[in-house]
Amino acid sequence: MKTQDIRKIINIIENAITGVNDDWFKTGSFIAAKIPNKIEPFRILKEPEIIHSREGDIQGRAGSYVIAGPKDEATGKFEYLNDPKTFHELKTDNGDGTASPKAIPKQVKLADHDGVLHTSWGDLTYTKGNDYIVRHGTGDYGAVKLDAFAQTYQEVK
Repeated sequence: MKTQDIRKIINIIENAITGVNDDWFKTGSFIAAKIPNKIEPFRILKEPEIIHSREGDIQGRAGSYVIAGPKDEATGKFEYLNDPKTFHELKTDNGDGTASPKAIPKQVKLADHDGVLHTSWGDLTYTKGNDYIVRHGTGDYGAVKLDAFAQTYQEVK
């Protein structure tokens, strides 16, 4: 079993206890997708490197894609990681060192409590009213700050 699969199982169990689980999205959620015409510069790591993300420092592996995220008012910028498979599932490579997000509908809900999401790349702390929780799939969630969400997502009507 892959580490990523084990992490999803752990997430399902922990989220059943902490409150973020698939049932949590049944009330008060909406559908949103990444804005597809956004241009996101990216680079591919040639060797392991520490990436300074909004959630803290993350160890990147050689071959990982590092994508420039939206501007952060506190730090000026942030980056995030994708493995090659995930990058190509979620992004369209524009062939010039930039990518555009694919408009994949996701279930989203504003956090109504404080907590931590345990992901394959690290823990994501979220706070009530300050973060959107995005459901990527069964037991697979992410936290997105309000300002970053406004810059990168749009509601699907």
